[in-house]
Amino acid sequence: MYYKDQQPLIKAIKKYKNDGKSFYPRGDEIKLTNELFEPLVERGKLNPIYIALAEEPRMEAARNLIKEIVYTFDDPDGHYIKEFQTHGFDARLWELYLYIYFHDKFTQIKGNAAPDFHITNGVHEYLVEAVTVNPSENQARPDEEAPEDPEKLRELLNGYMPIKFGSPLYSKLKKKYWEKSHVQDKPLVFAIHDFHSTGSMTWPRTALMEYLYGFRASIVDGKPQITRIETHEWKGKSIPSAFFNQPNSEHVSAILFSNAATITKFNRMGKLAGMGGEDIKILRAGTRFNPDPEAFTGIPFHEDVDSPEYTESWSESLVMYHNPNALHPVDPNDFPDISHIFSCDENGEQGFYQPYDVLNSTSFVISTKEQIPELAKI
Repeated sequence: MYYKDQQPLIKAIKKYKNDGKSFYPRGDEIKLTNELFEPLVERGKLNPIYIALAEEPRMEAARNLIKEIVYTFDDPDGHYIKEFQTHGFDARLWELYLYIYFHDKFTQIKGNAAPDFHITNGVHEYLVEAVTVNPSENQARPDEEAPEDPEKLRELLNGYMPIKFGSPLYSKLKKKYWEKSHVQDKPLVFAIHDFHSTGSMTWPRTALMEYLYGFRASIVDGKPQITRIETHEWKGKSIPSAFFNQPNSEHVSAILFSNAATITKFNRMGKLAGMGGEDIKILRAGTRFNPDPEAFTGIPFHEDVDSPEYTESWSESLVMYHNPNALHPVDPNDFPDISHIFSCDENGEQGFYQPYDVLNSTSFVISTKEQIPELAKI
């Protein structure tokens, strides 16, 4: 009786027995595939950084890694590929980075296009909206390095950068995600990355904390000093400081920040995973967090990604700034491998950084195929 019941199934699969195929798509897939690197628009509309990622031999490791990642990445609004290739490259790369970081610790809950991520670890649920700091409208991204003049740098950190961070964060705040049914009574996190210039990943991070909490730490006559900040001003524009004290900000549980979601990050991680050619070498230099409580400068480092001692993780350089006024606080134990700042007030900064976490870095890629090795700063 059992064998007879199986006859329809056996008959149905016979046609697949010797067709030479080993993979049979179901036909209902919504995952991104290698289409990510098949241009959907004419070349003149492609993002220059996307072109480098798609074609540059030195970006092979990043390209191969991203191809693997997108097989499991959902595209809820159907715009990911086109935006990744054009005007939305930075924002979409940031989303991909966040997806990888969340993937190991959380399960993504499907069904909602906004906020960008709805994740759970089986105990707590979190809603995360990705935010980016972009170049000014109609302005090509400048190659902006940290100013060598300390006074000029402090001017930018005091006024310019808080306004750059504040504009997109305030825009997201006005969307009132917490009023959505699937967000209500759950922690809401804004995850922000600075892409406003090619050099901006190396220097503005202190401005974000000052803007969020409204306090500034400095050294005066060799002694640490904490100062309250009321406003940030730059070239005639002024915004109030202390984002976490603004109306409705209590609905935002924390700000998750990184300055490392770049194609160089994907290139290094791809190289570590064995996805890059042996003729490509990546050297990295930067500054690590100094665990000395009296230190005000980081520890310089220079490393070879191909070294057996070299290690790097997706959690590196991620910092969560917690809102002390949050209605639904984030449990830091759910994000155990990143740095956490819980508050900053007259008593100083309260929180902790991962030991020797990378504060900023620059990568150099060497192609040993060339008769004269080509060194590219990326």
